[in-house]
Amino acid sequence: MGQVIEGIAVIAVIMAVGWIARATKILKTDATGHITDLVYWIAAPALLFSTIASADLDVVIGRPLVVAAASGVVTASVFALIARLTMRPTIGDLTVGAMSSSLNNAAYVGIPIAIYVLGSAVHGVPIMVFQLGFFTPMFFVLIDLCTPGITLSIVTIVRSVVTNPMVIAAFLGFLCAAVSLDVPPLIANATEMIGQSAPALVLISFGASLVGQRLTVRSQDGHMVILASCFKLMVQPACAFGAGLLLGMDGHALLAVTVMGAMPTAQNAFIASARAGVGNHIAQGTVLITTIMSLPVTVLIAWLFHLAALV
Repeated sequence: MGQVIEGIAVIAVIMAVGWIARATKILKTDATGHITDLVYWIAAPALLFSTIASADLDVVIGRPLVVAAASGVVTASVFALIARLTMRPTIGDLTVGAMSSSLNNAAYVGIPIAIYVLGSAVHGVPIMVFQLGFFTPMFFVLIDLCTPGITLSIVTIVRSVVTNPMVIAAFLGFLCAAVSLDVPPLIANATEMIGQSAPALVLISFGASLVGQRLTVRSQDGHMVILASCFKLMVQPACAFGAGLLLGMDGHALLAVTVMGAMPTAQNAFIASARAGVGNHIAQGTVLITTIMSLPVTVLIAWLFHLAALV
């Protein structure tokens, strides 16, 4: 349990550093935008490439990867449908909400939870590969297309896809992994070192963005945050549990995919919203709430599995 609490505490401390730096004007007004661009164009693609290029696809590809994909896609789709019918948000806010409701923080919180609750960090790899290789780049492209002033066309969509740094990094990473290419040590070490800076930079930028922000629960953004948080912490793990059962999983394997489905919202949702200038409050609120609530939800899932004698 200490590792789980420590993982969440580290997130809180780094966000607090960002908040203090902005509140004391160490970081200027436009600093968040510059940090966001740095993460988007350099740090996050480096993390994507180094993670995927070094992954053993024979180990990753299997039922846990199918569960990660199914639970993520179903959760985002159902959220989008319900939010559209009940709140009628803008396309940008709807996309950010869908991303916030289904994109997992499988690294910072997921790894310590996988180690403590599940006994091995390997349980976090399939969901990380799915998200880093497909889900995250897809959402970044969709949210870029929602940027005010963008005129949608086939050319615009294709250009957004082929020029997106996340898509390029993921493609190159999968290519290296598929052909078992040994990345030259100079490139491998450089991308790994740069990629390791991405989580901290995202958290600092997120903390800085909270200065002076207020979210009214009764506002539409507040309703979107509550809905996205409920989907992230309840609907997605339920979808993962159901998908696992359909695929014949049981015992510890079923517990693993369910717990990994309950991870908090990844900070990449905030980076995407900040870059496009849409859904900022939705991403901020959902990241904050799900990060705080992920620990008790994880403990509850483990207790229910033991109560039902499923493990």
